[in-house]
Amino acid sequence: MKNYKKVECQECKKKFYRITNTHLWNIHQMTSDEYKIKYPGYLLEDTKLAMERVNHLRGKSYLEYYGKEKADKLKKIRKNTNKIRKNKKGKYLDRNEYEDKLKKNNKLKLGHSDYKGRAFLYYGEECERCGVILKLHVHHRDGNRKNNDIKNLQVLCCKCHVRLHNNILNCNEFAGIKLIEKGAIYILKGLEKEFGLNLKDDNFKDTPKRIARAYYEIFKGINADAELKQIAETSFPSTYDGMIIVSDIRCFSMCPHHFLPVEYKVDVGYIPNKKTVGISKLSRIVEVLSKAPELQETFTQKISNILEKELKPKGVIVQVKGRHLCMVMRGVKKVDSWTLTSSITGAFKKDNATREEFILLIRKGN
Repeated sequence: MKNYKKVECQECKKKFYRITNTHLWNIHQMTSDEYKIKYPGYLLEDTKLAMERVNHLRGKSYLEYYGKEKADKLKKIRKNTNKIRKNKKGKYLDRNEYEDKLKKNNKLKLGHSDYKGRAFLYYGEECERCGVILKLHVHHRDGNRKNNDIKNLQVLCCKCHVRLHNNILNCNEFAGIKLIEKGAIYILKGLEKEFGLNLKDDNFKDTPKRIARAYYEIFKGINADAELKQIAETSFPSTYDGMIIVSDIRCFSMCPHHFLPVEYKVDVGYIPNKKTVGISKLSRIVEVLSKAPELQETFTQKISNILEKELKPKGVIVQVKGRHLCMVMRGVKKVDSWTLTSSITGAFKKDNATREEFILLIRKGN
């Protein structure tokens, strides 16, 4: 780039090798056509750079350069876009005329190449996460830049956009999950209307976002069959035929009726049948299963079922003790009340002595 001169953006006075549409729209909310009209004597890029940048296309048709399939697609996109952006005389509309035309022509179905304009018109020119109105970007929710459906677009400021992408790269998670965040906003607004909650308090500023992130972690066990199978499949051949017990596994879940927390203490035991699983894997299975809003009875049964299915042991016993905050914080308000459930199969179910041994070992361990 040393052979090219930088050009100065007349809006912000910053210098670039090329003033892009992205810069003009995100920072100054204007198109390149509007910029040219406003500053007729100023270039968007160095003339030499402009010439060299299109040398590979010069003198070639779409068909020659891209091939028939892509050429036809590009022509169709340009034709559809130009129908919207130009008037009957073939001249480009100014921004206000263009926006009016978009509104009259159902903006949600228009313009493959003008997805940013449609996103700003539909969602407003402010960050959906923090409300900032400067340095805005349009993010594709599913990561597919070709999917310009309006529901796949999201308006974010530069900071929120970078934070979101860093989160996706580092832990493959979407930071914020929009629908959950919206739900939290509605709940807070309901509390404001019903009880007069002061939402202007700084403590509530990012509460919907924090709730969404917390829920993403709390409910990771929903539809986690593949993860559970992978954990349980890590087994080893063994001639040991005694009892294997992991007791007092502490975990937390949410009750499906009131979406209030449940505290669990879980004891798991099984008798191997030529193969065992790592002791830590039992705790992981319990932890993953607890990350789903299910009844305690279902939770207990699922622990037993996964061990039966993957290990095929001589017997499995699961004992769960649960403290439900929906009975502590509200309703009957029984602070010291615990619910007990169990699931018993094979040797533990057939032989009372085996079952009693498990109970005795659990008591000694505690």
